[in-house]
Amino acid sequence: MKQSKFKKKYKALMIDVDGTLIRNSVKEVLPSKKVREAISKADRLIYVGLATSRPYPFVSHLLKNLGISGPCILTSGAQIYDPVKKKVVYEKIIDKTLVSKIFKIVNKYNLTVLDDGRGEKGNLKRKDINRPIQLWFQVHDQEKVDDIFSDMSTLPSLSVHKIISRFDGNVELLIGHTEATKQHGILKVAEILGIETHDIIGVGDGYNDFPLLMACGLKIAMGNAVADIKAIADYIAPSVEEDGVADVIEKFVLKNEKHN
Repeated sequence: MKQSKFKKKYKALMIDVDGTLIRNSVKEVLPSKKVREAISKADRLIYVGLATSRPYPFVSHLLKNLGISGPCILTSGAQIYDPVKKKVVYEKIIDKTLVSKIFKIVNKYNLTVLDDGRGEKGNLKRKDINRPIQLWFQVHDQEKVDDIFSDMSTLPSLSVHKIISRFDGNVELLIGHTEATKQHGILKVAEILGIETHDIIGVGDGYNDFPLLMACGLKIAMGNAVADIKAIADYIAPSVEEDGVADVIEKFVLKNEKHN
């Protein structure tokens, strides 16, 4: 009989940030004390890393304060950052020939480009974009989200994800290379660590965490996760407001370590 997923001794834990690790990304800088202490305990036993759509400048404070040592998936999988070596060890860039085509759609729907994946934020224009690894769009007309998603999806070698805005709850879009998803990130992390993907726990809450969970051996959705994520989860943790990540670590890292 195969070992239960819930009793298995895992080798790595990959945690989403916004809505999973942090309750309110606009106001909060760090996770709760309970979650920070749980991560510290887990990091002594297994590899712990982040899996986020944020670029490095917006997670550096987390890496410093949490003491995370495992490879981290940044910019939705476009980069893998090694917090021990303090450098990006893998990167997938959007082909420059596609940037002009992307901006035709940007102009058609009057979108605002908020980020290029390298921490450059604001109303970015075509001339501001150089070797982008991820483009983050604010959608002003929510009724056009599906149309924009469809138009962006016709471009070759690109993947498009819907995300919930950190600021107003509306849907925004992230676009990157087709091989720059959290699923590809998990495959690369497993390769770097020399482990199998089924030895990894993935924890998330949003639409762009679907690839993350699908790539991991144990799929965990937060209590505040969108319905699509909960539907594929092996376990639904308490919400981020209830320190769900601490619950995950206690149940699937610390408890299983004691039993093995």
